Amino acid sequence: SPSTRLWLIAGIVCLLTGCPTSSEWDRQWEQMQITLSHGQLQEAKELLHGMLPSVREKGPTDERYALVIFQLGEVSRLAGQESQAEAYYWEALPLFAQSLGPEHLRMADSLATLASLYHHKGQPDMAAPLLKRALAIREKSWGLSDPRLLPTLQTYHTLLLTTDPQEEAIEVASRSEQIHKNASLPFRAATSK
Repeated sequence: SPSTRLWLIAGIVCLLTGCPTSSEWDRQWEQMQITLSHGQLQEAKELLHGMLPSVREKGPTDERYALVIFQLGEVSRLAGQESQAEAYYWEALPLFAQSLGPEHLRMADSLATLASLYHHKGQPDMAAPLLKRALAIREKSWGLSDPRLLPTLQTYHTLLLTTDPQEEAIEVASRSEQIHKNASLPFRAATSK
């Protein structure tokens, strides 16, 4: 059949040109996710370290390299190793920027995760600029009044209240309220601690 011939040709081309091992990558990534979902942090870390050589070989333009490093940060955070998580998150940021671009939403997610780590460590002065950058990327992707911005805006507002730039905090709270009104959602203003 024509379909069988097409698959056969694709297989031959793959053998001759050296197809990417995305299926092996996918299998390893899925195994690591399952291991992690069962709370087996050390095993997940070992699987990630096992994946590193192949993605490192492809270089910083391969998104998978950034994903492995970022996930090592997540595993470290879950294990209570905040300093190690912080180092991995910082290492992942330029890798995401090189592989996906500095304005990609995954970059915003990474910045927000790092900001959250600093927020929980009681370092709002470190967290606020990271979250502000994540917010800017999300605004560029989603628009200035998208309801998906609300969690980021509210967290940023809370951070601003603790770092004391009241004028900017009031502006962010006002934006949040306006987005809530436009989206017909109940408004919950953040309060300082």
